[in-house]
Amino acid sequence: MATLSTSTSPKRYARIVGALYLLIFFVGPFAFFMGRTGVVVPGDPTATIDNLLASETMFRLGMVAETVIVLVEIVVSALLYVLFRSVSRPLSLAAALARFAQSILQAVNLLTAVPALLLLGGAGYVAAFEPEQLNALVLLFLDVNAFVIIIWGLIFGFHLLLLGYLVYQSGFLPRILGILLIIGAVGYLAQSYGHLLAPQYDEILATVVIVLSIPGELAFTIWLLWKGVNDEQWEQPPLQPAAA
Repeated sequence: MATLSTSTSPKRYARIVGALYLLIFFVGPFAFFMGRTGVVVPGDPTATIDNLLASETMFRLGMVAETVIVLVEIVVSALLYVLFRSVSRPLSLAAALARFAQSILQAVNLLTAVPALLLLGGAGYVAAFEPEQLNALVLLFLDVNAFVIIIWGLIFGFHLLLLGYLVYQSGFLPRILGILLIIGAVGYLAQSYGHLLAPQYDEILATVVIVLSIPGELAFTIWLLWKGVNDEQWEQPPLQPAAA
């Protein structure tokens, strides 16, 4: 059985996770909708370039916001492992590693945003390119960025699937939260695989992931902040032990 230090209870860890989740809820839309993805106009390269040039500060602030999310996600990964290792160490570790991998991929994805800014920044070396070539390269980097988001969304969906199962089996959190998280995982997985197999339905899939994921993640956040976990129940074995 996993144990925590006497100075920090599972309830305190749970509330810290809830607070960090809440931070992600506030920072996330700024990073992904008001920042980089907000400048892209599908099917209109000229408008996309114009938006980027006119909103460079917002674009950079979106990148800063995403770095905040990356750092928060690393901490959340570790704390969730501590909270759920009493349910199943292997599955809790797998869930933590999946979330950690997703955060690292988010950080790496910033490398696709920086070249877009450099190409439009007027540095001397860009004189080797014609305007049409510069625009094409910028759009290429933005498209790669969007694709990597789909890939880390796939990894995050796998994390949610494992987390939902751990919550369901835990005995110290309501099983309905686990079910909602698993439904959210289905949304992320559907969006990622749907983009790979049928990209023409991207707009529908984007709506699906929002509808399926927000209720579970929001309910999980509110419960952790409001109730946390019961320390005594946390110390007990799961009602139906997961695979050891």
